Amino acid sequence: VAGLITIAGVDDPVVRGYGGSTGVPEKELLLGLPKDKFTLLLKHRQNVEKGSAGLFDLQLSGHAHKGQIFPFSLIHHFVFPYIAGPYELSSGSFLYVSRGSGTWGPPIRFLAPPEVTIIDLLPGESAQVMQTQRQR
Repeated sequence: VAGLITIAGVDDPVVRGYGGSTGVPEKELLLGLPKDKFTLLLKHRQNVEKGSAGLFDLQLSGHAHKGQIFPFSLIHHFVFPYIAGPYELSSGSFLYVSRGSGTWGPPIRFLAPPEVTIIDLLPGESAQVMQTQRQR
């Protein structure tokens, strides 16, 4: 975006099951991006690939729906270490996992409210300032 930000995305691995290509491996993709620009990584699943942290500034993900239906949401904490909200990762990267606005499977949500997220990226802001603003 106007030389200020690099937006990169990776395919969800499930596309292989539908005959799709998963494209370039995540770490290879990130290593090929400019280091002097803010890198926004768009990724459906909220896992952080080994060796990828530090190669992007912010990863936006979803997938878990914050468990969608209580008490199954308790199990999600064991399967997915990042279930909802902001996380500071090693090497200065950040991850935001949206609870999402829809459902998977049965069209219900219980004690896992939907979410539509607005994230403002401001030039010149440090990671420390972004972290402080997210905790409000």
